[in-house]
Amino acid sequence: MNLSIIIVNYKTPDLLNACIESIKRTLSNDLNYEIIIVDNFSNDNSEKKIKSKFEDIIWIQKNENDGFGRANNIGIQKAIGKYILLLNSDIVVAENTILECLKKIEKDKNIGVLGCKLLNDDGSNQKSIYHYAADYLDVLNSNLIFDYFIKIKSKKIKALMGSFLLIPQHVLQNVGLFDPDFFMYCEELELCNRILKKGYKIKYIDTVFAYHKHGASSTDENWVIKQKYLSNALLVYKLRGLFGYFLYHFLFVFNSISNFFAMWFLDKKFRKDFWNSEKCFYSNFFYYFVIPFKYSRHIGDGKRILRRN
Repeated sequence: MNLSIIIVNYKTPDLLNACIESIKRTLSNDLNYEIIIVDNFSNDNSEKKIKSKFEDIIWIQKNENDGFGRANNIGIQKAIGKYILLLNSDIVVAENTILECLKKIEKDKNIGVLGCKLLNDDGSNQKSIYHYAADYLDVLNSNLIFDYFIKIKSKKIKALMGSFLLIPQHVLQNVGLFDPDFFMYCEELELCNRILKKGYKIKYIDTVFAYHKHGASSTDENWVIKQKYLSNALLVYKLRGLFGYFLYHFLFVFNSISNFFAMWFLDKKFRKDFWNSEKCFYSNFFYYFVIPFKYSRHIGDGKRILRRN
């Protein structure tokens, strides 16, 4: 089998249907591939709706929702393809996107993970790559004063968005699967970091694209912000250690204070999201405190998962 496509579903049957349709529409019948759906206990009509239309898919039904990474791990362990394509259920792939990505990764055996350009529904660009992964410069770049006087932008790709990831099976066997400590967000950054450490390359193709309905399975915006802050804190601890973890929080508090004063003069638009973002960050205080005591810097053993209530 050449390709295993793994999609994690959580209460998005209509989007999942559109995703599968786009796959089948853009892939030739000559390509030997499989589609594996891992359902995170949607408890709705997703399975019935999808399997009645696409009889050839492999459906894995879970009895709990324990996160994006863990669900993908189950799909990867079931997959038999030479290459693994991880897709969000809210992705619609364009013509030739998957095929062009396969051609690229087959030609360069040093590629550890490959992504494509992500677009919004209206065709505008969406964030597709990360130039920072638990980097202190990323924190400072969100400081209004620092950003106003010092323009520093990294050009090196540190990670790809987890919505579209094409990875050779042997790479995952070498570096390991997603860290089960993460519930949602930042797990792809941690995986990409391990891929880079093993000497593989991260590549991004901007000539092919996929449409991504960002955040379709998350309806509570405040919970999303809190969980993102929480997952990022765990990422910093795993990648930077205890000292780096405290430094990260020190820099964030420094940003909070300086941005509070600077936003009245430098960026009035910044005020709109400042208060809610700060509230969400500091509401995680107890979680930040226990992370170094409950979680390992290495890949978790599956006994704990960092999830915001």
